[in-house]
Amino acid sequence: MIKEKSIFAFLEKVKPLNILLVDDDMVSQFIIAKSLDHLGDRLDICSSSSDAIKRVESNEYDLILIDLNLPVVNGFELSKSLKLASELNDSYPKIIGLSGLDHPLLSTLVSYSDVDDYIIRSVDYCDLKNKIVNMCYLCQN
Repeated sequence: MIKEKSIFAFLEKVKPLNILLVDDDMVSQFIIAKSLDHLGDRLDICSSSSDAIKRVESNEYDLILIDLNLPVVNGFELSKSLKLASELNDSYPKIIGLSGLDHPLLSTLVSYSDVDDYIIRSVDYCDLKNKIVNMCYLCQN
């Protein structure tokens, strides 16, 4: 009998990711933090664009999760600033945008921005976990 290997067994052997979550909604922050809790990654959370830029300038992140509907500066604009700030310390994080609405133009907006991929927020965030595994773990290890 062949024993099935779990993706989580594989992930336990690879380098943990440094992730920055930029989201102004505390419930969303909590749900994402809980859903990523068992992966063993380091998750920093901030809720403003200015705080996000400061953190990216002083820390190296592998992945940035960004709310595309932030109140002052939208996530598309902020993603450009975060990419520029990350280049100062020679880190080149992937950016996944988080959106609550599936708009027909969303994929077009993403393709013209510095956002690498996006998800529509779901209850279980399975899509987010899959994108993190595909974009970060499998590419780096």
